[in-house]
Amino acid sequence: MNSLTINYDALSSLTQTKMLPILVDNIFSSNPLTLKLLKNAEMLDGGTKIVTPLEYGKNSAQGFYSGYDVLSTTPSDPITTAVWDWKQGYSTITISGEEELKNAGESQVLSLLKSKMRNAEKSLKDLFGEKMFNTGAVGANDITSLAYDATNKANHVMNVDRSLGGLDSTTYTWWDAGNVSAFTDPSSDGSLVTWTEHVTVASNEGTSYIVKDMTKAYGSVTIGNDQPDLIITTQVLYDAYEASLQSNKRFEGDAELANYGFNTIKFKNATVVADSHCPAGHMYFLNTKYLDFKVHNKRNFAFEGFQKPVNQDAQVAKIFWMGQLVSTNPRMQGVLHTGATAY
Repeated sequence: MNSLTINYDALSSLTQTKMLPILVDNIFSSNPLTLKLLKNAEMLDGGTKIVTPLEYGKNSAQGFYSGYDVLSTTPSDPITTAVWDWKQGYSTITISGEEELKNAGESQVLSLLKSKMRNAEKSLKDLFGEKMFNTGAVGANDITSLAYDATNKANHVMNVDRSLGGLDSTTYTWWDAGNVSAFTDPSSDGSLVTWTEHVTVASNEGTSYIVKDMTKAYGSVTIGNDQPDLIITTQVLYDAYEASLQSNKRFEGDAELANYGFNTIKFKNATVVADSHCPAGHMYFLNTKYLDFKVHNKRNFAFEGFQKPVNQDAQVAKIFWMGQLVSTNPRMQGVLHTGATAY
């Protein structure tokens, strides 16, 4: 780089080798789900669709027998597949001709590039956080949403009687989410549940309403030792749960999340954590064994160096991502909704 012009080949190399890894790491650690799922995504090398096998039944050709009993050889196939479309995301880093002239010195160029990368990082953080908890209709180009939406059901994991991964749960009822229910309203007046009502101890039960609701929701998506490991909610509901606990029962949650600065508390065997992208009044009970990002290994935040468009006085670099958020067992996921949205 010199004082007259920006060497964009050198700038692309610097971005690729030094700045992009920092950006990607910051995206991974931006919220609990990207840290747990996106950071540990399965890399795929192609395919027109993403195909995930699903175990939904038992092999009927089995049992106990005695002596010369005839053994069943009736074919049974307890495994089917879900099929998911690839989704693509991107962010651009643009330096206009005017910016180039104003920031031609080496130190100014580096400062400008850092600012541009911070903007790209923020944009990608918001993109993944918002789309994972999208409560509206899932767009044709959007990743699968975890969020509950009573109206826009398609491609939302936390719903019943909806299409997801090419399967319609109105037909395949085992493909419904395991729990979709509202928080208890102690007043039963049809109004929104208040923060005070959440932390109020239920009559003759010795526990708060929020803990009672969480216990039921947790149990409804538990089979033996297959249980939720992550509960994501809003700050309001996180605080309501924390306030309902006695001080000697406040156990720390996931160490990795804590190391990245997230406040966590245990609920049974799950870690409870607040996420700013979580829809107001919601609490999600997730078994991350059955949630996964599938990512194309050539588009895992791949960087395309600076190029000059034919119709703009600018240089543009791009960051590309290609993949999908999949669930192989919605039955093990649950949500409580219509909770308090304020203190």
